[in-house]
Amino acid sequence: MAGFRMLLRSSSVEDAGQDTPILRGPQPDSRFITLLEALKKRDLANVKTLLARGLSPNHREPARGNRTPLIYAVKHDFTEAVLELVAAGANVNLADAAGITPLHMASGGGHISTLRILIARGAPPDPLDNHARTPLHYAARAANPGPGGSNFVSVVEMLLSAGALLGRRDADGRLALHNAATAGSSKLIKILVRGRGSSTINFKDKEGRTPLHCAVLGARSLEAVTSLLDFGAAINSQDRHGDTALHMTAGRPYNHVDDEFDGMCLEQLLSHGASVAAKNNEGLNALSLALRRTMWWGRPTARDYVLHAVQQLVAKGACIQDGFAMWRMVESFPSLVPIALNRSFRANTSARDSPLLQLDLDFGPLTVDCQQLCEIQRQRPLNPQAELPLPPPLLRDSEVSMLHYIMWAGRKSLLKHPLCHAFLHLKWFKVRKYFLANVFFYFFFVLSLTAFLLSSHNCSNDPETSGNVTSLNDSLSNSSSDADRNYSFSFDYLKEEGPLRCGWSGEHVVGLTWWCLVIFSALLDLREIVQILQNPFIYIRNLGNVIDATLVVCVPQILVSSLENKECCLAEWQQSVGAISIILAWVRLMLFTGQFPSCGVYIVMFSTVAKNVLRFLLMYVPVLVAFALGFHVLLRSSTTFQDLGTSLVTALVMMTGELDYESTFLTPQPPLPSESQVLSICILVVFIVLVFIILSNLLVGLAVSDMYAIKQRSEVLRLTRHVELMLQVENLFRNSLIPRRLQKCLLSSISLTSGLSSDVTVSVYPNRTHGFADTIFLLLIRIVRARKLLTKIFEIFVSGFIAPEYEPSLPSQLMGEAVNMALREHELDKREERLHLRALQIGQNKQAGSSQQSNSQVPVTLRSSIIRPSCVERASWRWTLASDTDVEEDGDLFHPPLQQQTSTWSTRHPSNSGAQRNVLPDSHARLEELRKLVINLQAAVETLSTTVQQNQSTYRTTATVLGAHSLNDVTV
Repeated sequence: MAGFRMLLRSSSVEDAGQDTPILRGPQPDSRFITLLEALKKRDLANVKTLLARGLSPNHREPARGNRTPLIYAVKHDFTEAVLELVAAGANVNLADAAGITPLHMASGGGHISTLRILIARGAPPDPLDNHARTPLHYAARAANPGPGGSNFVSVVEMLLSAGALLGRRDADGRLALHNAATAGSSKLIKILVRGRGSSTINFKDKEGRTPLHCAVLGARSLEAVTSLLDFGAAINSQDRHGDTALHMTAGRPYNHVDDEFDGMCLEQLLSHGASVAAKNNEGLNALSLALRRTMWWGRPTARDYVLHAVQQLVAKGACIQDGFAMWRMVESFPSLVPIALNRSFRANTSARDSPLLQLDLDFGPLTVDCQQLCEIQRQRPLNPQAELPLPPPLLRDSEVSMLHYIMWAGRKSLLKHPLCHAFLHLKWFKVRKYFLANVFFYFFFVLSLTAFLLSSHNCSNDPETSGNVTSLNDSLSNSSSDADRNYSFSFDYLKEEGPLRCGWSGEHVVGLTWWCLVIFSALLDLREIVQILQNPFIYIRNLGNVIDATLVVCVPQILVSSLENKECCLAEWQQSVGAISIILAWVRLMLFTGQFPSCGVYIVMFSTVAKNVLRFLLMYVPVLVAFALGFHVLLRSSTTFQDLGTSLVTALVMMTGELDYESTFLTPQPPLPSESQVLSICILVVFIVLVFIILSNLLVGLAVSDMYAIKQRSEVLRLTRHVELMLQVENLFRNSLIPRRLQKCLLSSISLTSGLSSDVTVSVYPNRTHGFADTIFLLLIRIVRARKLLTKIFEIFVSGFIAPEYEPSLPSQLMGEAVNMALREHELDKREERLHLRALQIGQNKQAGSSQQSNSQVPVTLRSSIIRPSCVERASWRWTLASDTDVEEDGDLFHPPLQQQTSTWSTRHPSNSGAQRNVLPDSHARLEELRKLVINLQAAVETLSTTVQQNQSTYRTTATVLGAHSLNDVTV
């Protein structure tokens, strides 16, 4: 029933056919229906007949919304009928139920002839309908940029000449200029903004939108947008949602995108100085809105448009402001990420050596809000063509989630960017105390294991003498060496002290080391159990964790067996387990040192070279096997080549240069036949040439062929391990076995952004130094945590002491890179601002010169070529870049090659639209291009002054000639 009522409400009486029953409402007058048919058929005779029969020309038909015959005659542009009705006494100001007068109908239809008749008959130019719209609103709304728009231009001119007011607002607060901008009629815009209408160009409606907003959202006419910009529209004006025209262009819904218009409109707005840093009420800039489209590709061409939009915004200095935009940039346009991250460095001055130089690092792109990402994912429109689940690393509640995602996405080279590097360095200072505690614990564990194994001796293989220490001492006393005598003396002393039990005697060194090893081994077992319970899959993929797990298994076997042994000695199998344990323990300690920033890269280089050597050695193993088999066949009587395994090991040792030539090949025992001896020497010579000289040097050359590339990759791997370490620490602190309050305390102590504001900005001062007293004060503050007491103490002993604040710092090399980026961006901003102001000044000079030559009030167009390269072409004023597959994983994204820096701005014309794109350069190239723009501006000024001088000289010459002619006329 409700659906039937809605159908009746949406149905129009005028659209009803002859067989359509009218269910309710008054029945229309039959004479009025006949009149409507006559007006539709343009039958003037029938109209006169109906009027002669007594039909009133001012009849208001309730069934037709109280419309009069004159309104229908104007609607059908039946001029003769309009004249006939007016002559019959029709009221030209009579409105229908919606407040629409014949003048509204004529203006909205673009009927010039009927409009002229109505105005001549005294119709007022500004009647209001029920929505406070005037005929000027109707004409502007119905205008179009096509050929038929000229009629509406004439209608508007006629209304304005009749006295229509430009400042009339409708119920929505919109002017006629808003409607013209929505319709996209540039001709109508020029008429409405000239003269007194120039003050209305920035008026806002109730939504806070200016005509420029309406032009961007309306009929998508680039001429309309250009006209408003040329007449001085406020390009950065915001509506009630905080959106500018640039926001609306970049963030247009994916199913309403017009690639051609949106791309050119974006270029036009940017070339006229649209701010890429403006944020709406949600805190999003234009780049974030453009990147939201990458979550769903509505059409095949949408990716090209978004790529173009992101290129334009990044080239103009748009920055990545949050983790969502960073995720979409890394996912869709990774080659643009380094350029966009450069804007995260800001400097307060361009003086590099100033002590007041402040460097602000915005870590917003590296922070991820899991709830925000999930909310955006939930609000994503249903699009079965592009299902995009959230990456698992971004769902972690961690400060390094974005860095973990960069690793997960295969873009590890982005970790070398100074912003990511600085974030990891500052984060390291938060995690360092816990890592050092772990290193010290492991160091004492290794020391206790080493001390225990060194203080314990090997058991005798004779079962008769392995029962007690006395028999062992007697056997050792038979030795004639001094070392054996000393060793025997030590055991005589132990025998006098009593029987020794390794596990229970705390009076001797062996027992003390046993207890230390028991304690540290138990703590190690507990730590490993907690890590395994946290995430077993991540645990087994780490080499250090595998070594720790091996130690957890091996060390208790040594300790338990020592308890059962009365002699405090190690059996043969214990010796093997102990040897493996001590090697693995010291290797694991070396891996721990690789986590320190100062020496981590060298440990990674060691592991990288080791992997290369092993990989290449496996390729040449058949050569070693071949020579090992040959030597085994010829020299199997020798102990070094007695079996296959020994022969292979001997060949590997000979590869390092340890040949033992005389005893093995010249005087073997037993002697070999002369033929076999000659053959073995010949094979040895071939082995020396192929393996010792060629193969060994080839392995070294291949392993360390490009040390610079190895160092670069090692730096990336070091940063990767730092990220993994911080993830491991955070996961450990979030363990369910730890109380919740303690969890919050631990996580807060390692959080880098917990004490910062919402913008997540860290400030460093590169040129600020502290004296000796300040350094001691800051050191004591970090240790004692009593600031007020220390301040009073220092004020007593240090005159004029001012308590300094602790400030984060960066390594010198990283600080230099960050300062260079910040100062470069600061200089770019200053130069672009000067160029824009200079361009505006030139435009005003041109406008002033043109106003002196003519009385026309139409302003001279401020050509965008003065501010930026021409925006007429589709791809002007933008940087083109290679596809994502063209960027190698280990390539240097932050220092492009010289041949890439020479070509800065790429202007692509329609004729070569299919040309290959160049790689996007860094910000150094923008300085060179801006310098060229300054030169072009100077040339434009000189050309303008030359033209003015030529015009003045021409004027003087003309005046002189005219004066001479007048003088001749007087003489005649």
